[in-house]
Amino acid sequence: MKCVIAVAALVAIAAGACNKDITVSSQADINTVNACTKFQGDVTIDGHEEGIAGIGALSMDNIQQITGDLIIQNLYGLQTVSLGQLNSTGSLKILNNTNVYKVAIPKLSKVADFQVITNPNLKELTYSNITSVNNFQIIDTYIATLGAFSASSVANIEVLSNTQLSALDFSAVKKTSGYINIANNGRASNITFSQLTQVGGNVSFGNAATLDISKLGSVSDDFSLYQNSFKNLSVPALQTAKKSITLSQNLFSAISFPQITEIGSSLDIINNTNFKSISSSTFPKLKSVPGSIIINGSLDNVTFPSLTTVDGQVQLNGAGKLSCDDASKSFASVDSLNIECDLRVISDGNEESSGGSSNESGSGGSSSKKSSASHTTVAAVLGGVVAIVAACL
Repeated sequence: MKCVIAVAALVAIAAGACNKDITVSSQADINTVNACTKFQGDVTIDGHEEGIAGIGALSMDNIQQITGDLIIQNLYGLQTVSLGQLNSTGSLKILNNTNVYKVAIPKLSKVADFQVITNPNLKELTYSNITSVNNFQIIDTYIATLGAFSASSVANIEVLSNTQLSALDFSAVKKTSGYINIANNGRASNITFSQLTQVGGNVSFGNAATLDISKLGSVSDDFSLYQNSFKNLSVPALQTAKKSITLSQNLFSAISFPQITEIGSSLDIINNTNFKSISSSTFPKLKSVPGSIIINGSLDNVTFPSLTTVDGQVQLNGAGKLSCDDASKSFASVDSLNIECDLRVISDGNEESSGGSSNESGSGGSSSKKSSASHTTVAAVLGGVVAIVAACL
């Protein structure tokens, strides 16, 4: 076999086959590419090419480096991929191969873009240790583990809809120039970004059992957590969130953002069923919210001890021990407060509304109560008139 590869390599080099883009259309083309230890160009292996549409096993274990992109896509009969010596490539794209169950790239360490997307039966994805990568995406697979990841700086990380994936260890990552989007993986997934300090885009984590972002100091876009099952959220180092913070449908009962002073857009805390109290330790240093604050849930307490500016509206909705009057007092230090409140107070199993709205600090809910009192007085007077008329008749 080694002799065959050696002869093929000489033929490939002589023909200049290692120095140009190729769209593979036959097994012979695969052999030609594999004969090169270094291929300078793009390699596209697409099942829409009739000559390789039915291929079941793709083996290119001789090639070590591809300076262009390697694209393996739309091969519906493909079951295994072996790239035993490949250590670097431009972009690696393994896309839409519905029956592939094993991909082995044991020596891969440097890649521009790593994209493994829509391979729903892929159970084994083997790579050695990603030390350099720009975009890292694994979406819609059946893998249970990730390979080692030691790149400290990347552009974007996206890991979505891998239903068996339980451990996502990105503890080597210190910063990203773009986004992080991780959600809908295994129900007990553990996400670790223990050294992450800076994110240049948005951050979104969903459906996680644990999350470590203990050193995250700044986010240049939106920060979102949704449908996570961990009990306590602690973001102890975050000082800057350039856009919105959204916490939606999580199971945590405690939240702590001890260092954040300003949110660039809005703050939304919505339908977190176990979270009942925004205490003085939740956002102790938050001073300014240029957008709105929306809080929806079972509220017993709302306290923002340092908050002085909310340019948008404060919306409070839900049922708990907190009344609109008490909620308005919590925002007494906010200038020109615009509050819309629909809180239903639960006391001894009974629920009553304390709703209302106001454009002045500390008066939320009062307009609704005055209106109710006026209606009661009018009704009483009309009742008396009716009684007198009836007596005269």
